[in-house]
Amino acid sequence: MSGFEVVRVGLSDDPSSYLELRRVGEREGRGVHCDLASISLRGGRAEARAMPIVKALGDAATVVDATAGLLGDAFLLAAAGFRVVAVERSLEVYRVAEDGLARAQRDPRLCALLEDRLSVVHADAREWLDQRARTDAAPDAIVLDPMFPSKRKKSALPRKEMVLLRELVGVDEDAALLLAAARRCARQRVVLKRGDDSPILAQPDWAVEGTTVRFDVFRGDS
Repeated sequence: MSGFEVVRVGLSDDPSSYLELRRVGEREGRGVHCDLASISLRGGRAEARAMPIVKALGDAATVVDATAGLLGDAFLLAAAGFRVVAVERSLEVYRVAEDGLARAQRDPRLCALLEDRLSVVHADAREWLDQRARTDAAPDAIVLDPMFPSKRKKSALPRKEMVLLRELVGVDEDAALLLAAARRCARQRVVLKRGDDSPILAQPDWAVEGTTVRFDVFRGDS
């Protein structure tokens, strides 16, 4: 997309090198990259399993994160024991996420947590889900975290990743259609991650409260 570039930081044969997404012309370090090692999970799998999003997923085994971004939620779900496919429609974000996952798979600590349970694909999630609805490839559950416009005035800007990703991919205008596609595809349930200022897309069947967000749960239609 015009105005952004994905640049490798460090030598390609250096294990510590990574892909960075940044605005064209910005200096190194001003952009964002996928660093799963930075996600705080000191309690390991037990800590991941205690998170509200995991409770919202119930006894699902296979999960699709249809709004993958930089894999924060997908990583936590894989660490909790789910088999996760993360779907990202922005090619730039996908490249950075794929690079981050590849580096995580070379990290012994992260590799032990993931155990090959996380993969990332570049696709339009609505089309990808519709292709799998009511087939053997349909997942047990689907997680959605659409990019909504912020309604609340805040004294500080969101974290750097959110600012840049919002600028790159914009608002998910098709969030309601994505929710409908997810409900058609999920065998058991769809979990919609919502902030206090997020618009209501549909009435959930129930909700699980987190510390700063809420997880609305919808029964799948398949």
